[in-house]
Amino acid sequence: TGKGKASAPVKIHWVGYTKASDEWVGGDRIKSKNLKFKTPESKGPGGMPPAARRLLLVKPKVEAPLDPGFRPVILGKRAYLEATKECTEKLEWALTRSDGCARYSLPVFDEKHKDVKASSYLAGVLIQEMIWQRSADELMLSGPKKICEAIKTAYSKGGAYEFEVMSMPNVCGHPDKAFAVSIVEKVEDLPASKDTPQICGTDASGCRLAFDLGKSDIKTVAVKDNEVLYSKETEWDVTNPDPQYHYDAIMDAMKLAKAALPKVDAIGGSATGTISADNEATWCDIFPNVPPDVYKEKV
Repeated sequence: TGKGKASAPVKIHWVGYTKASDEWVGGDRIKSKNLKFKTPESKGPGGMPPAARRLLLVKPKVEAPLDPGFRPVILGKRAYLEATKECTEKLEWALTRSDGCARYSLPVFDEKHKDVKASSYLAGVLIQEMIWQRSADELMLSGPKKICEAIKTAYSKGGAYEFEVMSMPNVCGHPDKAFAVSIVEKVEDLPASKDTPQICGTDASGCRLAFDLGKSDIKTVAVKDNEVLYSKETEWDVTNPDPQYHYDAIMDAMKLAKAALPKVDAIGGSATGTISADNEATWCDIFPNVPPDVYKEKV
């Protein structure tokens, strides 16, 4: 081992090779049944409190071979709900969006309980999951004051969930309006749950074009009555700040695919981003360098 190599402290010699092939590696590269790895607790805003580690990190019966340290959230949640089954206090929240509202209720430990930080930590994780499932422009909280304040801090700029806070305005189609977090006095002050189901087409026959916008290429496919007639991957530069460049690249690739069909009955596409209930592309991670105002106007 090497004292001056904190990130890669172990020197490996490969049997059958010369010393020129020796390599310094970190613990993440070493696999052995005789080694037990301990992950240091983070001191940053996203650190997992000891109470959360003890209650939520439940080892599955079948260990994940590629990630032995994997601990499913669902197992941790089950263990938490069992530990809090006698608790009388609850944390409730609402995630509002333009066409609906998501609600959830979680039993929590008393604010003086030694495991109360497990409550705020799990609530933060569940809120994060719901945000990416349904989107949100505001988080409203109701429950024990200290727990609500801890979550509000986590869902603020500089907090554990800063990425969600900064991303949601783009996802919801109003980048100029900051993600809001508020605490209400009574649970009755939270808006009711509301969903707006979207009906999608169920007929896949006929002549159809499809595209997928990836970080390295544009994938296009032409299908006639479920038979693929054309398929191609076209490289492009997603870092280009000019939306016209992206439009032309996509259209050129689509026109090549269209040439394989006698007609076009429908077009479908996918990209890393969000589509609103009004079928607007409110946000897309494929165009990282297109300014927000230009994106809103042209994309």
